[in-house]
Amino acid sequence: MFIQSFKNRVLGLLGGVALLTLSTAQAVEVNFSGNLIENPPCDVAGPDGPNQPIKIDFGEVGITKIDGVNYQQDFTLTLTCGPELGDEIPLYLQYQSVFIADYDNKALSTDVTGLAIRLYHNGAVIGPNTGSPMKMSSNGTATLPLYAVPVRDPDPSVFLQEGPFTASATVQMLYP
Repeated sequence: MFIQSFKNRVLGLLGGVALLTLSTAQAVEVNFSGNLIENPPCDVAGPDGPNQPIKIDFGEVGITKIDGVNYQQDFTLTLTCGPELGDEIPLYLQYQSVFIADYDNKALSTDVTGLAIRLYHNGAVIGPNTGSPMKMSSNGTATLPLYAVPVRDPDPSVFLQEGPFTASATVQMLYP
């Protein structure tokens, strides 16, 4: 009993010393501040103007001349958000589709078996369901030179049928 009582007194004394030690600590207030703004809507403009479908016409494409280089179609997307977003804002161009070529995971399938389309930015392929980082200028705009090129299945047993072809994807610009 005496040992238990002594133990309690020692623990109480040590606890008091610990509290005294803690009471000498300094505290500094930290303030956080900012300004919430609603992200301004951005307009994506292709060859036909803001927020219009982007139509890339390859014209007449020779079946035997499809090599991933011939028939390149250049086009530009312009993103306009206004200066409210600030300078050098990181952007991410992304395009999505469920139609990915079996023989080339960086190409978008068309409705013709064995024919696909690749999209390029700055000479690098942007595969479907992936993206490409870029920066917006200080005036709230970004101009994105892109090009598309048809590619074919490298399997020589795949025969391309003559006729029209189409492919579709959704292009998104992601920003803060």
